[in-house]
Amino acid sequence: MVAKSIIKLIDEAVIPALILIVTKMLGLYLTSAIFNLPFEIKMRSFLGFLPALHFANLTSYITAENYSNLAMFLAVCLGTIFVLIQAHFFHSSHIHPNLHAKLERFNLQALVTPSYHLYHQAVIWLLFLWITVGFLTLSTIRSITYPQITIVAFIIAANFSWVLAIDIEREVEITREV
Repeated sequence: MVAKSIIKLIDEAVIPALILIVTKMLGLYLTSAIFNLPFEIKMRSFLGFLPALHFANLTSYITAENYSNLAMFLAVCLGTIFVLIQAHFFHSSHIHPNLHAKLERFNLQALVTPSYHLYHQAVIWLLFLWITVGFLTLSTIRSITYPQITIVAFIIAANFSWVLAIDIEREVEITREV
């Protein structure tokens, strides 16, 4: 059972990881294009096979980094919000009967999610959210990211964790009643 859960967690982690990487790269590129920040692409980077962006000055780098970090955080927030909405409204164990009937009527019963799938998704999205908060904290300590972004990110991550804890508590209460 544990091995099956670990495999499920790894499976659920692929898409959020890709979303974070793509959003970070797109954020860097779009910020550079919108603010007309001079940069060059070099093919030798930290890992050797990924391209690296080199900005002309520190101010350009900090601007691009802040906006791309914000885009990355917003992307992981949207994914987490989606999972939390599923947990709160479309959780198979405690979906409201009227909502379930409406979903059945419109042939949308696929939106109803079982606990096994839902909690694996929630754990992964919250983990990536907290990893992003950690990354933002380290960037703030190194004076790259503005502290306001990190503070807001921490508050949002804490609230999202609390919302999931409420759903887990509701699930435990339902399980005890049965």
